[in-house]
Amino acid sequence: MSFLSNIFKMTTGTMIAQIVGILLSPIVTRIYSPEFYGIFLLFFTISSILVFPSCLSYQFAIMLPKEDEDSANIVALCLILVCATSVVSGGVFILLSEWVGEVLNTPEISQYLLFLPVVVFLNGLIVVINYWLSRRVRFGALATAQVVNSVSSKAAQIGVGIGSASPLGLILGLIVGCGAALLVMLKGIQEDFSLFRKAVNLGRIKRLAKRYRRFPLFTSWSTMANSVSLQIAPLMLTTFFSPTVVGFYGMAHMVVSMPMSLICSATGQVFFQKASEERNQTGSVKTVVHEVHQRLVSIGIFPILILMIIGEELFTLILGAQWATAGVYAQLLAPWLLLDFIADPLSTILVVFEKQTVALAFHLTLLFSRIAALYVGGIYGNPVITIVLLSLTGVVFWGWMDLYILKVSGIAYRTGLEDFLRFLLVALAVATPLIVVEYLSLPLYILLIVAGIVTCIYYAVVISGDPILKKEFTGVLQGMGVLREVRP
Repeated sequence: MSFLSNIFKMTTGTMIAQIVGILLSPIVTRIYSPEFYGIFLLFFTISSILVFPSCLSYQFAIMLPKEDEDSANIVALCLILVCATSVVSGGVFILLSEWVGEVLNTPEISQYLLFLPVVVFLNGLIVVINYWLSRRVRFGALATAQVVNSVSSKAAQIGVGIGSASPLGLILGLIVGCGAALLVMLKGIQEDFSLFRKAVNLGRIKRLAKRYRRFPLFTSWSTMANSVSLQIAPLMLTTFFSPTVVGFYGMAHMVVSMPMSLICSATGQVFFQKASEERNQTGSVKTVVHEVHQRLVSIGIFPILILMIIGEELFTLILGAQWATAGVYAQLLAPWLLLDFIADPLSTILVVFEKQTVALAFHLTLLFSRIAALYVGGIYGNPVITIVLLSLTGVVFWGWMDLYILKVSGIAYRTGLEDFLRFLLVALAVATPLIVVEYLSLPLYILLIVAGIVTCIYYAVVISGDPILKKEFTGVLQGMGVLREVRP
């Protein structure tokens, strides 16, 4: 199966989950207030910081060995580490729950930290099995798990919230979604259980832990720095401002990231598998990196432009008037999230080339720059200034990472910049009618109609100009029965 076919296989299934999630989000935002969502986001932030380094980054090594037996032992090593991390970290946070609430200026969160070890454990298992399924090229199982996760978590949040709305409903929804997704993934590896029973032994686990020791020595710190830098904003925003501001920021980040992560996560997983394979077979990843980079630019640039033009109006219409401020935040965050969308799926190339020290330096520098940006904004006492500074740091650092990935892969900077500029000019030209409508302050329904039309035009132009993308997209439509396959 081709590289793009694997991406489409994941994104088609996940698209259903994202659409359902987007359709259910307006219900969730009308049940839970920005303050409740802010408290939930703080809980989610803490769990995410603990999940990413829970395997000491050995999960990245699952893709690298030539023999499946070696990978199975790395999986076993990761599972042991996940169990230990969830128990130890969860116990610490439960014992210090009141102190954590005081430090975060949100005493309400202390009563919910007892659920922390459960979330860390479930998400840690999901991360490990995710990489194993990617190695085995079972992207269908991964897509199904994402669908189940999205639908079940939103359904649980709505069900609990209707009875009694509180941050607990959002947390329970998170747990239900993770548990349901994990069951689907376990079913996907069921046929590998015999391999695990035969291959896994303590001696082999120790040998492979030593062989890939660069991951805990360097990548784990890089992963931790990346995780903290991603999650530092809610922690510092609640310190300087309030859970409500955290809720606005979290909703803005989630709504922008939700549809983009559909393609980002699927592309990253398939790209990691393909790049590892190409490196083992040919020693070069130039072609696959350039193709993926070009398509990420072409796909991501237009929705970000639309968001920058009418973000506030979209949030008000879809989520409710109380979330209008989140729409303003989303407009400010958009440039950073675009560059993140382009570079992040390709950043696993640093793992393929074992450049863990570069990744570590990057994520540590990014972390400290974000702390500085949030601190300066917090001192000014203005959330908008804080969000602007945070977005600027993302633009600078993820822009640099994008160029570095191209260099490592043997691609000239000029090639990447030309791709970006070409699609930006096309996007601006196609979006001109929407800019005019927004400037004239025409009714909202006209704004939405024009936005829908120009979006269809842009992607028609992109797909028609890319023969491979056009072929894959046509195949998906034929598989869905939208187009009839023409036979000679």
